[in-house]
Amino acid sequence: MEMVAMKALAAGLLALSIFSPAHAQRRSSESLPAVTVDCYRTLATKTQFPEGTDKDVSIANEDLAAPLKRYRLQVADKTTMKVISDPDRDALREEHGKSIWKMTRDFNDKHQIVAWREDLPGGIVRLFSFDFADLILSRLDIAAAHSPAAGVELHVMKCSKATVMAH
Repeated sequence: MEMVAMKALAAGLLALSIFSPAHAQRRSSESLPAVTVDCYRTLATKTQFPEGTDKDVSIANEDLAAPLKRYRLQVADKTTMKVISDPDRDALREEHGKSIWKMTRDFNDKHQIVAWREDLPGGIVRLFSFDFADLILSRLDIAAAHSPAAGVELHVMKCSKATVMAH
Protein backbone atom coordinates (compact mmCIF):
# COMPACT_ATOMS: atom_id res chain seq x y z
CA MET A 1 0.00 0.00 0.00
CA GLU A 2 2.82 2.42 0.84
CA MET A 3 4.50 1.77 -2.53
CA VAL A 4 1.25 2.56 -4.36
CA ALA A 5 0.88 5.81 -2.43
CA MET A 6 4.51 6.75 -3.06
CA LYS A 7 4.18 6.09 -6.81
CA ALA A 8 0.99 8.17 -6.96
CA LEU A 9 2.52 11.02 -4.99
CA ALA A 10 5.65 10.98 -7.15
CA ALA A 11 3.54 11.02 -10.31
CA GLY A 12 1.46 13.91 -8.94
CA LEU A 13 4.55 15.91 -8.04
CA LEU A 14 6.08 15.15 -11.43
CA ALA A 15 2.91 16.43 -13.08
CA LEU A 16 2.97 19.58 -10.95
CA SER A 17 6.57 20.36 -11.83
CA ILE A 18 6.29 19.85 -15.59
CA PHE A 19 2.94 21.38 -16.53
CA SER A 20 3.68 23.86 -19.26
CA PRO A 21 3.06 24.03 -23.00
CA ALA A 22 6.78 23.60 -23.59
CA HIS A 23 6.59 20.05 -22.23
CA ALA A 24 3.61 18.92 -24.33
CA GLN A 25 4.55 16.47 -27.03
CA ARG A 26 2.72 17.23 -30.24
CA ARG A 27 3.93 14.69 -32.76
CA SER A 28 1.02 13.30 -34.74
CA SER A 29 2.43 9.76 -34.57
CA GLU A 30 1.92 9.54 -30.79
CA SER A 31 -1.05 7.69 -29.39
CA LEU A 32 -2.46 6.40 -26.12
CA PRO A 33 -2.71 2.69 -25.39
CA ALA A 34 -6.23 1.28 -25.90
CA VAL A 35 -7.69 0.83 -22.41
CA THR A 36 -10.94 1.01 -20.47
CA VAL A 37 -10.57 0.83 -16.70
CA ASP A 38 -12.68 1.40 -13.61
CA CYS A 39 -10.90 3.06 -10.70
CA TYR A 40 -11.68 2.58 -7.01
CA ARG A 41 -10.25 4.72 -4.21
CA THR A 42 -7.64 2.84 -2.23
CA LEU A 43 -6.75 5.66 0.11
CA ALA A 44 -7.06 9.38 0.60
CA THR A 45 -5.02 11.74 2.71
CA LYS A 46 -5.47 15.43 3.44
CA THR A 47 -3.64 18.22 5.27
CA GLN A 48 -3.64 22.00 5.50
CA PHE A 49 -0.79 24.20 4.37
CA PRO A 50 1.89 24.94 7.00
CA GLU A 51 0.41 28.35 7.77
CA GLY A 52 -2.98 26.78 8.62
CA THR A 53 -4.11 26.24 12.20
CA ASP A 54 -4.83 22.51 11.80
CA LYS A 55 -1.58 20.57 11.47
CA ASP A 56 -3.25 17.15 11.41
CA VAL A 57 -3.10 14.73 8.52
CA SER A 58 -6.25 12.75 7.90
CA ILE A 59 -6.24 9.36 6.20
CA ALA A 60 -9.24 7.50 4.84
CA ASN A 61 -9.69 4.20 3.06
CA GLU A 62 -12.62 2.10 1.95
CA ASP A 63 -11.59 -1.31 3.28
CA LEU A 64 -14.84 -1.77 5.23
CA ALA A 65 -17.20 -0.27 2.67
CA ALA A 66 -18.33 -1.72 -0.63
CA PRO A 67 -15.98 -0.30 -3.26
CA LEU A 68 -17.46 2.56 -5.24
CA LYS A 69 -16.29 3.31 -8.76
CA ARG A 70 -14.79 6.78 -8.63
CA TYR A 71 -13.69 7.05 -12.26
CA ARG A 72 -13.81 5.22 -15.54
CA LEU A 73 -11.01 6.01 -17.96
CA GLN A 74 -11.43 5.02 -21.57
CA VAL A 75 -9.26 5.75 -24.57
CA ALA A 76 -11.97 6.70 -27.04
CA ASP A 77 -9.62 6.99 -29.99
CA LYS A 78 -5.86 6.87 -30.06
CA THR A 79 -5.47 10.49 -28.95
CA THR A 80 -8.34 11.15 -26.51
CA MET A 81 -8.95 9.79 -23.04
CA LYS A 82 -12.54 9.91 -21.87
CA VAL A 83 -12.68 10.68 -18.13
CA ILE A 84 -15.96 9.72 -16.41
CA SER A 85 -16.43 10.54 -12.74
CA ASP A 86 -19.03 8.57 -10.75
CA PRO A 87 -19.91 6.34 -13.73
CA ASP A 88 -22.56 4.35 -11.81
CA ARG A 89 -24.31 7.27 -10.10
CA ASP A 90 -26.30 9.10 -12.76
CA ALA A 91 -27.01 12.17 -10.61
CA LEU A 92 -23.28 12.79 -10.07
CA ARG A 93 -21.91 11.43 -13.34
CA GLU A 94 -19.72 13.80 -15.34
CA GLU A 95 -17.64 13.05 -18.38
CA HIS A 96 -15.24 14.89 -20.58
CA GLY A 97 -12.40 14.14 -22.94
CA LYS A 98 -8.74 14.91 -22.50
CA SER A 99 -6.64 15.22 -25.62
CA ILE A 100 -3.19 13.70 -25.66
CA TRP A 101 -1.92 17.18 -26.57
CA LYS A 102 -3.28 18.59 -23.28
CA MET A 103 -1.52 15.94 -21.21
CA THR A 104 2.03 15.59 -20.08
CA ARG A 105 3.39 12.19 -21.02
CA ASP A 106 6.26 10.05 -19.84
CA PHE A 107 6.40 7.00 -22.07
CA ASN A 108 9.87 5.49 -21.84
CA ASP A 109 11.32 2.13 -20.85
CA LYS A 110 10.33 2.55 -17.20
CA HIS A 111 7.09 4.53 -17.33
CA GLN A 112 3.80 4.79 -19.18
CA ILE A 113 2.28 7.75 -17.37
CA VAL A 114 0.04 10.61 -18.45
CA ALA A 115 -0.85 13.60 -16.31
CA TRP A 116 -3.04 16.66 -16.69
CA ARG A 117 -4.26 19.68 -14.78
CA GLU A 118 -7.77 21.00 -14.25
CA ASP A 119 -8.56 24.41 -12.77
CA LEU A 120 -11.73 24.20 -10.68
CA PRO A 121 -13.95 26.93 -9.20
CA GLY A 122 -12.77 28.41 -5.92
CA GLY A 123 -9.10 28.42 -6.88
CA ILE A 124 -8.69 24.65 -6.63
CA VAL A 125 -6.11 23.05 -8.89
CA ARG A 126 -6.69 19.35 -9.57
CA LEU A 127 -3.86 17.22 -10.92
CA PHE A 128 -4.48 13.76 -12.34
CA SER A 129 -1.87 11.17 -13.21
CA PHE A 130 -2.51 7.70 -14.64
CA ASP A 131 -0.01 4.88 -14.88
CA PHE A 132 -0.95 2.55 -17.76
CA ALA A 133 1.44 -0.19 -16.58
CA ASP A 134 0.33 -0.38 -12.93
CA LEU A 135 -3.26 0.86 -13.54
CA ILE A 136 -3.01 3.48 -10.79
CA LEU A 137 -4.87 6.78 -10.97
CA SER A 138 -3.99 9.59 -8.58
CA ARG A 139 -5.84 12.83 -8.02
CA LEU A 140 -4.15 15.67 -6.17
CA ASP A 141 -6.32 18.65 -5.17
CA ILE A 142 -4.59 21.84 -4.09
CA ALA A 143 -6.89 24.48 -2.57
CA ALA A 144 -5.69 28.09 -2.59
CA ALA A 145 -4.20 29.44 0.63
CA HIS A 146 -7.00 32.05 0.98
CA SER A 147 -9.70 29.34 0.76
CA PRO A 148 -11.39 27.99 3.93
CA ALA A 149 -10.41 24.50 2.74
CA ALA A 150 -6.79 25.52 2.05
CA GLY A 151 -4.58 22.51 1.81
CA VAL A 152 -3.70 19.44 -0.18
CA GLU A 153 -5.76 16.28 -0.70
CA LEU A 154 -4.42 13.14 -2.40
CA HIS A 155 -6.60 10.28 -3.65
CA VAL A 156 -4.96 7.08 -4.87
CA MET A 157 -7.10 4.71 -6.92
CA LYS A 158 -6.37 1.21 -8.08
CA CYS A 159 -7.92 0.50 -11.45
CA SER A 160 -8.96 -2.71 -13.16
CA LYS A 161 -10.13 -3.51 -16.66
CA ALA A 162 -13.77 -2.50 -17.01
CA THR A 163 -16.31 -5.24 -17.60
CA VAL A 164 -19.05 -2.90 -18.84
CA MET A 165 -18.55 -0.16 -21.39
CA ALA A 166 -19.55 3.44 -20.54
CA HIS A 167 -23.09 4.68 -21.31
